[in-house]
Amino acid sequence: MISTKEKVINNLNIVWSIASKDIVDALKNKATVFNIFAMIAIVVFFYWISSVRPFDKEIEVVVYDEGNSSLPMERVQLADGYSLVLYEMSSIQQMERNMGFKELGLVIPADFDQVLNAVGEPVLQGSILWVHRAKATELESKYSQKLSEWLGQSVRVEIGDNFVVPQPDIPTWPVHFHILFAVFFMAISTVPHLMLEEQRTKTMDALLVSPASAGQVVVGKALAGLFYVLLSGGLFFALNWAYVTHWGLALLAFLCTALFSIGVALILGVFIKNPFQMMVSMAPMIFLLVLPAFFALQPNLTANLKTILGWLPTTALVKIVKLSLSSEVPLDQLLNNLAIALGSTAVVYAVVIWKARRSDR
Repeated sequence: MISTKEKVINNLNIVWSIASKDIVDALKNKATVFNIFAMIAIVVFFYWISSVRPFDKEIEVVVYDEGNSSLPMERVQLADGYSLVLYEMSSIQQMERNMGFKELGLVIPADFDQVLNAVGEPVLQGSILWVHRAKATELESKYSQKLSEWLGQSVRVEIGDNFVVPQPDIPTWPVHFHILFAVFFMAISTVPHLMLEEQRTKTMDALLVSPASAGQVVVGKALAGLFYVLLSGGLFFALNWAYVTHWGLALLAFLCTALFSIGVALILGVFIKNPFQMMVSMAPMIFLLVLPAFFALQPNLTANLKTILGWLPTTALVKIVKLSLSSEVPLDQLLNNLAIALGSTAVVYAVVIWKARRSDR
């Protein structure tokens, strides 16, 4: 009689045999290899557009003026092509809340005008976003230079440890959406093509009549997809590590995103019979799952539309990622979005296993 341990080992061996075969097969397929390199390039591009680039010469500054100084709150064009855009806030708290898309927060001291008129060197307390913390010294020098150029005399910006971490409800750069895009598209650009290839070569039929169960086939395919998803996800975190404030939650969010995306890719693989159907199915899949997740976090959406989009699994996944990049993690928001994401993932895999079993008959 076979022991439970032997059954487990046997199941793992079957699953790994399927997964390792698919991993190698993907590297033999030129279209799949092209998709993998394309997704890696897209991850790098997303990182690039989310970063402050050398040719970006507009500095947006949110300002809290303690003493109602004579500093004009306007757009200022500097001689070297840089421009300063100032936005006045009524408190330090409001200043910090409005730094989601802005480079710099400034507190103008009450004695600013007196020091400036006495040809002294005013010292301004600056704040930058958490993601730029490694560049604090460099940014102090840059902002001091630009403000001095504007005002015509020396001004010093001191940042120190004044790093602002966005709150969960504050719109920021859509880095939290990029991980969904990278993982989702890596999954659907590799897994379905592997299954189409097996249908073409009849190896899927052989698998389904082999000792491997439908569940083992699904898990093996999912592991193969996870291998390639880890490439894009790992690269995302390698490039965007500075955004993360809660690493445990970030990794959980990535795992949930990977499992759901691979499940969707498996559904495409078991239902679609040829490359043409694959191409036709991609557009509605993007329209129904990916685009709504991007628009769901936009601040100008109506409350009803936000509620509707909030029930989408991709929206829930993006929200979980966003919490991992925020100053705090409200437990009710986390549990609600986890329930939606995990419940949807379970349904997706149930459909895949059901379809695989039907094909086994």
